[in-house]
Amino acid sequence: MVQELARRELARRSLGQYLTYVHGAMWKRTRMAEFLAERVQAFLERETGHAYDILLIETPPQHGKSMTVTESVPSWYLGKHPEARIIMASYNEEFAERFLRRNREKLRRFGRNLFGIAIGSIDRATELELGNGVGRIISRGLLSGITGNPANLILIDDPVKNRQEADSEATRDKIWEEWQNSLKTRLAAGAKVIVIMTPWHEDDLAGRILKSEANVELVRLPVEAEENDPMGRKPGEP
Repeated sequence: MVQELARRELARRSLGQYLTYVHGAMWKRTRMAEFLAERVQAFLERETGHAYDILLIETPPQHGKSMTVTESVPSWYLGKHPEARIIMASYNEEFAERFLRRNREKLRRFGRNLFGIAIGSIDRATELELGNGVGRIISRGLLSGITGNPANLILIDDPVKNRQEADSEATRDKIWEEWQNSLKTRLAAGAKVIVIMTPWHEDDLAGRILKSEANVELVRLPVEAEENDPMGRKPGEP
């Protein structure tokens, strides 16, 4: 029991340890996953005094970014901040619901033992609220029209489905309008925004954010490392 209590304490303190705890045997502690967990936690815990901060994570598909971040960070963050409000968005409702479902599973299984929290009466496919009546996660398709109260954390995972959509200027404009006119208006003071996406096009959401927003941190992890790789890989290293 002493060992179990120690594991719980580590999971509360460290996102990386939380991932190990909640995923169990399914979790593969890759170099990239550990790097992302450390970087995301540092970003979330950093007090900057800015109106909001943005972390852009560019990675290739099928490298575990969603399992590491989108399917896990909201439940951990809500456990540490049970009065926080979180908005999650993806390119369609199906993925948005899946991301929320993964976090809901973690809250149901581990929320009480790790953080002393539980899901309350609001528990729908696209929304859940804690028993305290304050902490909440809303997860919707990016272009479905996201409404609700101000968010302390907004997490956008893959705003476009594929290169074909990314190559469409009309689609890129719609996504940008949603960011400007809907998501940004939901940001609470001092909010954090995490955008995770495959870099299909230089004029995509990440590209436009880099050009127009002030407080942006970019983590770019191509399949093969470039110069000054953030993970410390040598150029060309996979």
